[in-house]
Amino acid sequence: MNWKKAATILLGCALAGAVLVGCGGQQAAQKDNNQDGKNIVKVGLLTRQNLSEDKLNSLLKEKESSGQAMIVTYYDNLSAMQMALDAGNIQSMRIYKSVASYLTDRNNNLVVKEVADHPMDEFCFGVRKEDEKLQADLNRVIADMKADGTLEKLSKEYVTALKKGEEPPAVTLPFQPGDVPLRIAVTGDLPPLDLVKADGSAAGFNTAILAEIGKRLRCSIEVVQVASGGRAATLTSKKADVVFWTVVPVEKKANNEAVGIKGLFMPRDADVPEGMALTDSYFSDEVVDVAKK
Repeated sequence: MNWKKAATILLGCALAGAVLVGCGGQQAAQKDNNQDGKNIVKVGLLTRQNLSEDKLNSLLKEKESSGQAMIVTYYDNLSAMQMALDAGNIQSMRIYKSVASYLTDRNNNLVVKEVADHPMDEFCFGVRKEDEKLQADLNRVIADMKADGTLEKLSKEYVTALKKGEEPPAVTLPFQPGDVPLRIAVTGDLPPLDLVKADGSAAGFNTAILAEIGKRLRCSIEVVQVASGGRAATLTSKKADVVFWTVVPVEKKANNEAVGIKGLFMPRDADVPEGMALTDSYFSDEVVDVAKK
């Protein structure tokens, strides 16, 4: 993996957006925000599965400009990252626009900050490499759901058409008596996409996708709740058969590498652990910052 190229993209996006964070509610985070004449931007990210926090910060340091630098802190779940933002340990959270809208609709003290160049990620499923039939089955169902309009319908119902303060509709997962269920890891860290309600039940867009997949594959679906940082381990340890994943969109090919943001090169599998295979994407969302007003 060319992590220096990956870090270039992360730095370019993060610095452009995070430096826009206002001073209100951020005094604690800004006490040490000027080191060696540089503006230090402190950003929270959900844990990357295939790149350590220390390694990422080391790469970002190599790419920092003369006037500003970024320090990234990983968090295994959204709640911990929100607590860090509230405490002033970070200036912003780097998350998806749909998640940002969900949070700011429920908290008037938060504000969304767009990131330069409007980077996008694609959502897909991760499976074990040896589960080739499962990967093929999921790709077939995703293609069918795109073709017949089901994905568009579900994305509107569970994401884009949600009114302020409204919760996504309840989802009933398919169950076949005596069937060996397809176990899918859900984190609850990306509402309304990946959502776990107060009673512990899985809900939201991804769960609606799961229900439709179960119907079309004629199999039971069992939800396994895990922390975001534990998804890969849950898959490789065979405690789950499928995990939700995100990848950098492929715009075109050049020199056998996928073109990423602003024409910079970044492998599509830059955050994919060894032994994992990805399905085709079923949804895409913009990356933004969420900060305190």
